[in-house]
Amino acid sequence: MAALSSLVKLSLNPVVSGALLLALTQAPASVREPLIDALRPYISPINLDRTVTGLKWLFGLGLYGIASKWLGDLAQNNFRLRSERHRYDWPKEIAVVTGAASGFGRLISESLASHGVNIMALDLGDSLPKDMQSNPKIHYYKCDVTDPDTVNKVAAQIRSEHGDPSILINNAGIAFDALITDCKPAQVRRIFDVNIISHYYTIGAFVPAMIKAKKGHVVTLASMASFISTPPIVAYCNTKVAALSLHEGLTNELRSKKMHNAPEVKTTVVHPTFAATAMTTDFADTIQKSGMELIDPRVVSDAVVGQILKCKGGQIILNGKAPDLLSGIRGWPHWISSSLMNLVFR
Repeated sequence: MAALSSLVKLSLNPVVSGALLLALTQAPASVREPLIDALRPYISPINLDRTVTGLKWLFGLGLYGIASKWLGDLAQNNFRLRSERHRYDWPKEIAVVTGAASGFGRLISESLASHGVNIMALDLGDSLPKDMQSNPKIHYYKCDVTDPDTVNKVAAQIRSEHGDPSILINNAGIAFDALITDCKPAQVRRIFDVNIISHYYTIGAFVPAMIKAKKGHVVTLASMASFISTPPIVAYCNTKVAALSLHEGLTNELRSKKMHNAPEVKTTVVHPTFAATAMTTDFADTIQKSGMELIDPRVVSDAVVGQILKCKGGQIILNGKAPDLLSGIRGWPHWISSSLMNLVFR
């Protein structure tokens, strides 16, 4: 997978294909002819012409990929060329982070705090880890995000003590390892409550103020599982599909002139592959046996914080060494995607 990914990226790099194409067709004779002479023992004249044609295609596809990415980023920011960065003063900004006491939430909280952002850390424990407690930029609120009354009560307390948050990071998440036929009702209810239904409560509590101010950023921690249902953690995958859908719906509502008319409020969805956090400890062997790798959680927190500091919305895919095209697996012909799944999960 890693070798394939590197090869695809290299071949679609217009700098590489363009340089080769230029050397074979437009370079001075003193450069072009020795290169062609060196290739003749390995490539026939007909195949050399085909190589040039192939390089033209790769060069065009590479340029298309760059243009498509740029336009995609522009579209995710409502085709606004100007960043909202000038409106943010980080020491005055307030960020709500759910699941802040461990994993991605802890790393994101500490990193944003290092940039001066005031962190409202939400989690279930009685307190934060001791080393986090000493950080003056991090303020802890015990909160069960699956309880709407508790979420609204904590939101009112945050507004009273600090003001309206301009950043909401829906990070809290749980997972369990079980076949669909073995899932217990309480397990299913709990994972949906934490991983997706709670997002409705936090969005309802904090986003209206962002809409009113026409300033804010909502970050959704989804997963590569948004694109592929991976046995035996299908329930987890289901919640991450829903998280992606919620992100897309919120984005459209915010930018709609008939609804909120607040395109200045940015949205970002993050799709990491499985990372080496406490949540994956119980099924790390299952993940690795399926051929996937566990990535460093700091890769995820750095990507989230970097996106927030850019003040731009987007979709971030962090799939380790796997090919980027895996995120589009649902668009592949079924015989290809099905065969791949059979190989992975046989």
